[in-house]
Amino acid sequence: MDEIIYLEPDEEITSAIDKIKNAKSANIGLVVPRGATLLQSVVNLRLLSKEASVLNKKIAIVTTDKIGRNLVSQVGLPVYNSIQEERPVFTPQPPTIANDEVIEIDSTKKKEAVETPDGVNIHHFQDDRPVIRWRPQQKPVFVEPQSVRPEVTERALTKKHLEVNPIFKKIIWLIAVVAIVLFIVVFYLLFPRAQVAVFMKAEDLKKTIALTISGNVPSASIEQNIFSGNLIEAFVETSQKFPATGKKNIGEKAKGQITVYNSWESSPRTFVAGTKFSNSAKTFIASNSFTVPGTAIREGNLVPGTVTVNIESEAPGEEYNVKAGRFTIIGLASAQQEKIYGSSSKDLTGGFSREAQVVSQEDYDQAKAKILIDLTAKVDQELKNEAKGDKILEKAVVANDPEIISSSGVDQEAKEFEMKVRLRKQAMVFNFQQFTAFLTQILSKQAPSDKMVVIPSEEDYGLIVDQTAYDKKELNLTANVLAKISSRIDAEKIKTAIIGKKKSAAEKYILSQGGTAKVEFNFRPSWLNKIPDLAKNTQVEIKYIAGQNAATN
Repeated sequence: MDEIIYLEPDEEITSAIDKIKNAKSANIGLVVPRGATLLQSVVNLRLLSKEASVLNKKIAIVTTDKIGRNLVSQVGLPVYNSIQEERPVFTPQPPTIANDEVIEIDSTKKKEAVETPDGVNIHHFQDDRPVIRWRPQQKPVFVEPQSVRPEVTERALTKKHLEVNPIFKKIIWLIAVVAIVLFIVVFYLLFPRAQVAVFMKAEDLKKTIALTISGNVPSASIEQNIFSGNLIEAFVETSQKFPATGKKNIGEKAKGQITVYNSWESSPRTFVAGTKFSNSAKTFIASNSFTVPGTAIREGNLVPGTVTVNIESEAPGEEYNVKAGRFTIIGLASAQQEKIYGSSSKDLTGGFSREAQVVSQEDYDQAKAKILIDLTAKVDQELKNEAKGDKILEKAVVANDPEIISSSGVDQEAKEFEMKVRLRKQAMVFNFQQFTAFLTQILSKQAPSDKMVVIPSEEDYGLIVDQTAYDKKELNLTANVLAKISSRIDAEKIKTAIIGKKKSAAEKYILSQGGTAKVEFNFRPSWLNKIPDLAKNTQVEIKYIAGQNAATN
């Protein structure tokens, strides 16, 4: 059976034939439910067999209906109990069917619905079914099925049989009970949580301590207030390219020589480099300092002092290529400008304009800021990695000035430029847990022997960075500590003692410890009234009720 077709219990012969016609394979298995309409008439089965023969298709019937199997055997079709079977239950010898045997299907027009006097339409659906007429030429021969095994047919291993099998039911029930028990055990052991807050009567202890974190000592010294640390360093660098957006006229300036005359005074007049001259509303600048001799009398005539001066235009451009003429010295009084002036005998030349794309100051600053933002995040992460879990104080981190190398400087011509930045940071780090024990030991010297000193939170350390002397591998700190002095109590000892106890018994035990003021329980789920049996599901936290100051130094 290459293709399996499933039929409905009330499926008509015409529908079954249509499904055979539409089947793609030549070997077809028809799965027919027990008590199906198709198995109630040998005429239906004969018609089915004949149509399959006309269509050149081989069909087999799969059914557990005993009566239906007998009828199928009469028309010469193989019968299977289930589609998993490789061999049919029996293969009867097919009867001889005359060629002139006629099987007709009467597909007359359906009757219309009948309307009753009270307005209800009645439609007889049974009248819609086609009428099959069989006119045999000979009496059909009944063939007894071979090797029929009713016990196999009745006890075919179907899904329905497995579901009702008593042994299978017992196994399912057993698995369900075990699963429920395991769920209850897991829930009982793992899910419950308890948070126990033990409030201790305590006094405040305020102390200011000068400390040194040193990378030169192997261990801490309580007497000298020196704690061992580690100087770490992180170095990162990167380079990026940026577009240049600045515009600048990078043409040449006009240049030339003029003669400066002094007929104003007999004394020489000195002018500094950068002295400005004006011609045709254009400004020119002296390239160097110069001194003009004073006016002299020669052969009864006044002869002005003269000196040759190199000048250039204040800006590039063709408009500064002025004709030969008179140049006024800017800055002199009007009367003096008539007597002290410059004059050229040749035109000034060489000036021209060209706008170029350059690196602006804004381009440079924005590129630097962007790279530093990226590098700062990277160097901070590197520093954190180098610390390996040790404490880093933000104020103890020292960043060296970044090294910046740019392929083009400000105002230099370029379409883009590459900026390379190197950044380095240093920090003195230390083991914070050991540092806590170190500070606690220092403070414990001021507490009675039957009391204990506790620093409740990191904010209570009040650490201030005084100096970062990393050339000496030292970090100087001031600790403004706010600690608590209370009776000695061990949170782990309390947890061990109350595991598995009811809330009332646990509370009684905790309050019996010296110095305890009260205890609070927080259970999950809230309806629990018992400390969990697993230690990891119970958390004991020591809290303090502040009292008067014990000491202030």
